[in-house]
Amino acid sequence: MAFKDENFTDSVISSIAHPKPTLAIPGISCTGGFRFREGQFIFLQKLAEAFQRGERNHLGVFVPGYGKTITALSSFVVARTLRKAQKVVIFVPRGNLRDQYADAKELARVFMNIGAPPFTYCVADSEKVFLKNLNTDIIITTYQYASGKGGHKALRTFCEQAPCMFIFDEVHHLGEDGLWAEKISQFPHACSVALSGTPLRSDNKTLFGVPFTSNGAEQFYVALHEVSLRNAHSEGRILKHVASHIVDYNIKMYNTQSGETVEMSLGALAYIAADKNNLDAYFTRKKLRFHDEYLRALLDPAFKRFAEKRQTLQHALQATGVKRQHQMLVIAMSNKHAQAMMEFIVERYPHYRTARIGQDIPEAERLQLLQEYRDGLVDVMVQVDMIGEGTDIKPISVIIKADLVRAYSKTLQQVFRGMRYYDSFPESENVCDIYTANDSELVRILEWIATEEKMGLKMKQSREGEQIERKTPEYKEAVWELQDVAQSNFSSHELSLFPELMGAAISRIPDGNVTNVSEREHQLRMECSDLAQKLTHILKSHGRRVEVSQVHAEAKKRFGKAQEEMSLPELLKKKDWLERGIKARRII
Repeated sequence: MAFKDENFTDSVISSIAHPKPTLAIPGISCTGGFRFREGQFIFLQKLAEAFQRGERNHLGVFVPGYGKTITALSSFVVARTLRKAQKVVIFVPRGNLRDQYADAKELARVFMNIGAPPFTYCVADSEKVFLKNLNTDIIITTYQYASGKGGHKALRTFCEQAPCMFIFDEVHHLGEDGLWAEKISQFPHACSVALSGTPLRSDNKTLFGVPFTSNGAEQFYVALHEVSLRNAHSEGRILKHVASHIVDYNIKMYNTQSGETVEMSLGALAYIAADKNNLDAYFTRKKLRFHDEYLRALLDPAFKRFAEKRQTLQHALQATGVKRQHQMLVIAMSNKHAQAMMEFIVERYPHYRTARIGQDIPEAERLQLLQEYRDGLVDVMVQVDMIGEGTDIKPISVIIKADLVRAYSKTLQQVFRGMRYYDSFPESENVCDIYTANDSELVRILEWIATEEKMGLKMKQSREGEQIERKTPEYKEAVWELQDVAQSNFSSHELSLFPELMGAAISRIPDGNVTNVSEREHQLRMECSDLAQKLTHILKSHGRRVEVSQVHAEAKKRFGKAQEEMSLPELLKKKDWLERGIKARRII
C-alpha cells in the first residue's frame, strides 16, 4: 500500500506563499511557480558548495513536516549534476516511508517542479526485480532489507555498477556500531546525505555516515544546515502551536512487612526512577498507569478539551465546507496497556469511534484501521508505537502520552504526529494539545518546545517588520493536582498502590537533608546542557555563528575540565557562568 507524502504538496503551497530568490543550484531549475522553502534552498546551496570542495558526507536537520523527501531527491539531482554520483540508494527505517518515496505520480511531480530530467526508480523488496534492471537511477529500500542476506547481496551488486549516492532518512535509527550500519558500510558509495528531524539517539551512540566533532566525553553533530522548531514557526504554516497540560498525582504507598507508609507526588516518584537500577520505582510507575484514578484524571480533561475543539470546529465546517474534524492519538506503553486504556475510553466516552492497533492485531486488520484513521473515520486511536515517522495525519490535534518514554528523540517523534499544520483548519484551530503525567524529563522537553515556538514567533515578527498578533488563544499550562478526598468532590485521590513493590524504594525517597551525589550530578549536567543550548540560540539570534560545542569548549578552558569530569561544586560554578552569559547575551 502506497501512502502519499503530503510534504510534496505542502512544500509547493508554502513556497509559493513565501517566494525566495531564484539563485543558482546546480541541476535545479524550478518551474510552474514552484519555490523551495527557505531551509531547503539554503541546504541545497550549501550541499553544492560542499561537494565542490570535495566533502563527501553531510547532515541535514529538518523539523518533521518541513519536506525532507523533496530535499532528499533534490540532493541527488545536485550530486548527479556535479558528477559526484550517477545513482542513488535511499535508505529508510520503515516500510511506509519507503512507499512515500515510491509514489510514481509524486516523484514525477517533484522532478518536474525542480526542472530535473525523468529518472527511473525501483523499490528494493525483491532482488529479482532490480537486479534485472541495474541501470535504474533510484533504489528505495529499508535498513532492514539492506541488512538481510538476500537484500544485502543484491544491493551490493547494484552499488558496484556505478558511483552511488546514499541518502539515510531518519538517520537517528542508524547507530554506527549496529548491524544495519555494519552491513551498509560494506556497500561502496561516492557520497551521502543523512536527514533527520532529531539526529540524536537516546543511547548517545555515534550515527553512521554523519560528521561529528568531539569535546572530551561529549560529541556534537555538525549539520550542513538545520531547520529547527523556531525556524519552522518563524516561516509559519508548517507546525501547529502547542499547549501542554501536565497532570500530577499524590500517591500513597505502604510496606506490608514494616507497616511503613509514604506519600509523594508522581514527580517525586519519577525523580527516584531516574536511577535506572531502582526497579521498584520503575514498576510502580508502570502499574500506576493501569489505575482507574490515573486514567480518569488524565483522560477526562483531555476528552473535555477534545469535545470543545470539535464543537468549535463544527461551525467552521458548516461555513467553509471543510470535511475533516479534530482527531486524538493515545500513546500507551504496551499492548496490554493500550487494551486497558481502550476499554476505559469505550466505557467512559462511547460517542467517539475508538480503535486500537498494535503488533498483537493481525496485519490486515491493523492496516485497515490505520487507513480508516487516515481517512477520518476513526476519532481516537490507541496505540503503542505503530504511528511514527512517515505517518502524518494532520487532523491529529490532541495527544495523550501515557507511556514511560523519556528519550528526547523518541518523545519528539511522538508529539510531532500532532504538530503538523493543517491548511484546511482555521489558524485558530491549528493547536496541538498534549496531555501527560508529570515526568521531569518530559516536562523539560515540553517546556523547550514552548520556548522554541515563542522564539520562532518573535523571529517572524522581526523578519516581517511588524507586530503580529497571535490569533490562537494563549493557553497556560494546565495542572490538575490530586489532593486529599476531603478537599475534593472526586472519588478518593489517595492511591494505595502496589505495596509489594515498595519495600526497597522507601529507603531511597529524597530527603531535604540528604543528597544523592550521582543523581544531583546528573541533574546539574542536564541543566548545564540545557543552559548551553539556550545560550547558543541566543547568540545565533544576535547574528553570531556559535555552536553548542564552542560554548562547552569555552567552559572547559575556563574551568579546566570537561563537563563529565566536573564535581558538584564545579558543575554549580559552570551553571552560574552559563546563567550569567545568558543574562549578558554573550560568552563571558
